[in-house]
Amino acid sequence: MSLSRRAFAAAALASTLVLAGCGKADDATPAAAPTSTWTAPAGLSGELTLYSANPQELTDDLVAAFTKASGVKVNVFGGETGKITAKLDAEWQNPQADVVYLASWTPVAKYAADGRTLAYKPQDSDKIQTGWAGKDDAYTGRDGSALTIVVNTKVSPGSPKDWADLAAPEYKGKVIMPDPRESGTARDLVAAMVAAWGKDKTWELFDKLFANGMAVHGANGPALDDVTAGSHAVVLGGVDYSAYAAVDKGEPLQVVAPASGTTITPRPVFIVKSTKNPTAAKALEDFMFSPQAQQISASRKMIPGRTDVAAAPGTRPYGDIKQLTFTWDQVQANGKSVLDEFTKRYLG
Repeated sequence: MSLSRRAFAAAALASTLVLAGCGKADDATPAAAPTSTWTAPAGLSGELTLYSANPQELTDDLVAAFTKASGVKVNVFGGETGKITAKLDAEWQNPQADVVYLASWTPVAKYAADGRTLAYKPQDSDKIQTGWAGKDDAYTGRDGSALTIVVNTKVSPGSPKDWADLAAPEYKGKVIMPDPRESGTARDLVAAMVAAWGKDKTWELFDKLFANGMAVHGANGPALDDVTAGSHAVVLGGVDYSAYAAVDKGEPLQVVAPASGTTITPRPVFIVKSTKNPTAAKALEDFMFSPQAQQISASRKMIPGRTDVAAAPGTRPYGDIKQLTFTWDQVQANGKSVLDEFTKRYLG
């Protein structure tokens, strides 16, 4: 790569675009200039197609930086996790994606089990959070989001500290949660609760919440919009990065890490086994785990997957969030049955 091209690659990248992924982070802090710039390997060519279920502005920042460093054009298809997985499944016999970047762990684990991913260990994977690598390097979590209690301080009757607080009489009719049928992270949260606490304790909690008038509506973005507008006071299971971005815009929101524990969902990347440009696909995955790309995620309020990249100011770092005791293998194995039971009990 020429010196002029390297200088071009090192330029600060920023964009403020509407959401196209599984969450909402409009007007988030633009991507900051990285302390180190990724250098593409020689000989890359052609194009890639990336399917991304993450905020559009984050995806666009990453793609722009990769293309400037490598010269490889990346075509993006964005949407919620369900939209992405439906497209992948419909294309089973003729896959169109080269690389996929999802917001939920469970479907990726299933794709790996079905032999649809290309095993690859990205550069610097030894610096990624423990447990964020899929079996046999079939996929890897590159950044994450914590599910939290998001409170509109102007309309909330109090300051809840834990999930069970939302079943108190003062919160009657004031709580909303994303629909686990639409939100992969909400589905994973319920499955993680069952893994950590057992069904009896988990259903006891939700029995009380639904008896107290908890509403279920849409994916993560619509639930947060509802609370930001004051229609409800609290989101149960709100993604942290969306709420932090709203706080930066001046919204009266408080992000609470539940005292009894929650999930930090690794947002995994994998290469589709049928990719026709594996060299460029591997380079894109390497870039995704570089300090430069991880800093872009941090600037968009995500929790960096690399342990040596700091979280954004004003957000909670990985180590400060208490997590439920479970494994992602448990969530993957039991997620569908837990969702089916949840739907039958509360949404049927």
